[in-house]
Amino acid sequence: MIITKVLGLTSAFTKSKKAKIAILGLEMAVLGYALYQQKQEKKNKRLKSK
Repeated sequence: MIITKVLGLTSAFTKSKKAKIAILGLEMAVLGYALYQQKQEKKNKRLKSK
């Protein structure tokens, strides 16, 4: 994932744990949103197929 690459670059440029934690939190939020959208799409497909 792109965020993981960004995290690698961030750790190369900074020693700040706060920045690393913020990026990980952002990555988790993006993943959660993607899973939610995927679940909604599957639900909509099932409703349309009936």
